[in-house]
Amino acid sequence: MTWNSWHLHLATTARSAHDRVLTRVVGPTVRELAADRPWFFIRYWQAGPHLRLRIADLDRKTYGQVEDALRERLADSGRLTGGEDPLAPEAYRRSAGQLASAGEQGEDRNVREMLAPGVHRAIYEPEFDRYGGPALMPATETLFHHSSELVLGLVPKAVTERHRALLALRGTMAAAAALGDETERTYFYAHGLGAWRAWAGDAGYPGDLLDSVTTVTRAAGAAPVDPLDHGPFARWHDGLAALTGDLREKSATHPGMVLFSHAHMLHNRLGLSLLEELRTYAWLAHVFPVADTDGAMPPAPGTDGAVPPAPGPVRPAGAGRVPAPAG
Repeated sequence: MTWNSWHLHLATTARSAHDRVLTRVVGPTVRELAADRPWFFIRYWQAGPHLRLRIADLDRKTYGQVEDALRERLADSGRLTGGEDPLAPEAYRRSAGQLASAGEQGEDRNVREMLAPGVHRAIYEPEFDRYGGPALMPATETLFHHSSELVLGLVPKAVTERHRALLALRGTMAAAAALGDETERTYFYAHGLGAWRAWAGDAGYPGDLLDSVTTVTRAAGAAPVDPLDHGPFARWHDGLAALTGDLREKSATHPGMVLFSHAHMLHNRLGLSLLEELRTYAWLAHVFPVADTDGAMPPAPGTDGAVPPAPGPVRPAGAGRVPAPAG
């Protein structure tokens, strides 16, 4: 499979602008011109805030039609509206430097200059190591497609911070449930909490803020949460469960590490920040705690205590507030 890739750059980090590009630029274009093609998107910060769009196996004519449609639609929908403040180059360099130094690897440790708003051709480089190796990458890309289609349909309905946070919670539970074992799920939440808290600290967030984000209180008598009710994420969960089986059989990478990355990319596609993702894991680790082990928490199976790598967050550090998921 050959992937065609474009980066759709905007002049702002405002989530409303990025949502608009997803629903008014990406969505109509793939549905009209590539309805039978696998596709997916992510949100990213390197070289300035943008959406990365990948569509598989386009012929030359369709490639040109897609690119023309993206340019035409982005020229209209990429215009900033009220409350969508432009990102100054110096603010970008400052926040991008924090992200790059906190945990990025390879070329992304080097901050690139901002690109102008518009459609830029790009090359897609699969992260084989993160997702269990080249042989299993097609399964992950299929899951990227499912996740992107889900978010494209859900974003217009997620009109509040709370609604988007609840979607992230449900999706993360669906990912964890792919492990199959209840104990592994509790370790998944606990280590997700630890990994994101460590990453946020390295990115420069103060400890008192992180304490506030990770403090969860559920009201007495709160409705129980069913970790196996996946709602709109049922199909995605089924794909993750199948991938988990393949990882256990064919890869040295522990499934929990790969599921962690898929849960992160769901948060990314929903437009949630590092702190919002940290809040997801804080809530889940509170509701589904690791069983008492005399004060010592064993490492997540297959990790030897290593903190999972945390991909770059959706928006530059400091963007977005932290919603409080319902208890």
